[in-house]
Amino acid sequence: SALKEVAPQFERASGHKVLLDFANIAALRKRIGAGEGFDIAIVSPKLIEELLQQGTIAAGTRYNIGRTGLAVVTRKGAARPDIGSADAFKRALLGAKLVGHSATGESGIGFLSVLDRLGITNEMKPTIRPAANLTNSVAAGEVDFGVSGIGAAISNPKLDYVGPVPAPVQAYVNLAAGISAKATEPQAARALLKYLSDPAVVQIMKAKGLEPY
Repeated sequence: SALKEVAPQFERASGHKVLLDFANIAALRKRIGAGEGFDIAIVSPKLIEELLQQGTIAAGTRYNIGRTGLAVVTRKGAARPDIGSADAFKRALLGAKLVGHSATGESGIGFLSVLDRLGITNEMKPTIRPAANLTNSVAAGEVDFGVSGIGAAISNPKLDYVGPVPAPVQAYVNLAAGISAKATEPQAARALLKYLSDPAVVQIMKAKGLEPY
């Protein structure tokens, strides 16, 4: 949602055209590994470092995009769990019949770390459900509620956004970018990454759930 907001502004300011293609980091890893072309990749910092080592990402082009915390989402109109504190969130998790999370995305990994912080990993094993498409799973009522990245949660028109995971147990998905060593538009790519660091743009991205780190 952050990029969808700022990309048109960059287009108007620069005259460049931005083509956005979204997938979770696990899927992007496979696509890049298969040789798919791109100008900019926005993935995890760990993957950017791997791609730099491989020479897939051009040296000196790594850029920290931001981080997004985790949030709780429910089916439209469904009862909202109390997540006003870490203890309340813990009770909501333990009281749920099923809780959904991403099967392959970084937010799913983050959610499992939240369970560790709360000390309820073993108790929750029977009631957590990894979903290939978390939105569909929550919208269909297959789970009581889901845990997703804040950025995705606040902009999802199919679900109700309940709020962020309480700060004491919050986990973050960090995002970094790099320019392909085979980019067809390297100068435009550099211009876009520079644009994302503009203070006014950073504020827009924060409103969309993506904060600096």
